[in-house]
Amino acid sequence: MVENRQENTKKKILDSAFDVFVTNGYKDTTMSHIVRESGLSKGAIYHYYKSKKDLFISLIDHWEIYSFPDFYSKSDKDEKAEDTLVRFADTVYDVFCTKPHVFLAEIEFWALANKDKEINDRSKILYDKILRLFELVLNKGIRKKEFKEVDAKIISVELLSVFQGINWFCLFGGSKKEVKQYLRKSVHIIIEGIRSK
Repeated sequence: MVENRQENTKKKILDSAFDVFVTNGYKDTTMSHIVRESGLSKGAIYHYYKSKKDLFISLIDHWEIYSFPDFYSKSDKDEKAEDTLVRFADTVYDVFCTKPHVFLAEIEFWALANKDKEINDRSKILYDKILRLFELVLNKGIRKKEFKEVDAKIISVELLSVFQGINWFCLFGGSKKEVKQYLRKSVHIIIEGIRSK
């Protein structure tokens, strides 16, 4: 019961911090902003996070779970690798439609990762995890003869680049229809390039 309450408090802090960091940017966010947004006391926030930076680093993990909960919760062993990749594209599209600020948060992570080694290291762990996920899917496709023998590591980077292209649409505009076409066509082009003949 206490553990649930603590987890709920941490989630409330992280959700509030997420919104504030996206709106204000890291530099212009203060703990007071997060206190106001969360409705919790400053002491409650400092009980879990010793500094603004500590909270921001925790948001990197929270970003992944908050952004793509449905994708990570599904594990159909019989699903074709191609279908898994298309499903991921659909999940990214759904997030774009319902929570576009997720991608703006990613841009904030990038900006700080360029200046702060600790944030860079933590971000690298996240992206390495995503790349490994793609590699597992691709290697499954190779084993099942869906895909030809390819360098799964390189194709994983290509897939990640496609999905990060959504950040461009969030910054500079793009209709839902354009984003859906972009994702579907880009993933389709990659799949066609590696499909077993």
